[in-house]
Amino acid sequence: MLPIAPEGRAYLALLAVLVAVAHLFLGVWAAPTWLLLLGGFFVFRNRGRDTPSRPLAVFSPLDARVTAVDECHDPFLERPALRITLRQNWRGEFNMYSPLECRVQQFFRRKTDNAVDASGHLAVWLKTDEGDDVVVAMQSRSWPHVFNCVAGSGDRLGQSRRCGFLGFGRWVQVYLPPTSRAEVQPGQRVAAATDVMATLVHKKQEAES
Repeated sequence: MLPIAPEGRAYLALLAVLVAVAHLFLGVWAAPTWLLLLGGFFVFRNRGRDTPSRPLAVFSPLDARVTAVDECHDPFLERPALRITLRQNWRGEFNMYSPLECRVQQFFRRKTDNAVDASGHLAVWLKTDEGDDVVVAMQSRSWPHVFNCVAGSGDRLGQSRRCGFLGFGRWVQVYLPPTSRAEVQPGQRVAAATDVMATLVHKKQEAES
């Protein structure tokens, strides 16, 4: 099986048929159509990731650059939060991964004129076994609208498990409990399911430290 995201297999099959038909009618003049097929393989590639074992770590959900790390008000769960803002890497893979081991609680959709504001995103609320709430908000208003999530409410996700496809060049904001410790800074590039963005810190851990 080729390392291709499930969301792209039908598109690539259609492109392959179009390339074959073009060669049938145009011969060598159809050679440029191979660029479309190669572009499709680039967009939908899915090589898999090796994730280090970190029980309380929050991994990056996508290949991206960190644009901001700040404290704010979570508009989805109405609470104080540590927010990490990511800009999707155009040259990276467009697959999305679960940032931690959790269960999907609920999906949210809100609109705003500010494309980078979380309230203009499609968001998913995740909860860990320890009771930590994490919200991943994905900008969904700009073209092209490409998003697919293979998990639904109530589904369990393993740490850094591939859970969908998001493209292209999107803003993503991750809302964490305010006690979380950030391990990235603005300008830093992070790899999905590989680089740790933050660590969840509980009261017992704070007392011990």
